[in-house]
Amino acid sequence: MNKIVKGLIRFLIEMIVIFVLIVGIRIFTDGMYLLGLPNLDDIQSVNISYLSVTDDVKEISSHEDIELALKLTGFLKYDLFEKANSEEEPLITITYLLKDGTDKTISANNTTVWWNNKIYTIKDKEMFINLTEGIFFLEDLQTK
Repeated sequence: MNKIVKGLIRFLIEMIVIFVLIVGIRIFTDGMYLLGLPNLDDIQSVNISYLSVTDDVKEISSHEDIELALKLTGFLKYDLFEKANSEEEPLITITYLLKDGTDKTISANNTTVWWNNKIYTIKDKEMFINLTEGIFFLEDLQTK
């Protein structure tokens, strides 16, 4: 019985080590997700601005578009080991207006993301801007 318990504990420790290694390698290669994003059910509406294309702020209140705006932040995975350039300016700003009256704002350009008063270097550069342009600002880009 004692050998079985020791074998089980050893197996669990090996599984935990393997899990930590896999997650660590994944974060190192693909980038780290932004933590602390609001839950979809907590968002009342979303404001998206892209001042270099239009002066209008798009207010989104349909559930599908809110979900899409929240999913776009998945393309803002950041590099843990690269220092961000703090001199750059954001191109796109997304503000999540929450049902409790507060808001959360995330800004990004092609290489940098601003979130929770911190600046990060985006791992997959230009993907977020290109997708946001295509989804929410396609008509504005065509008229510009």
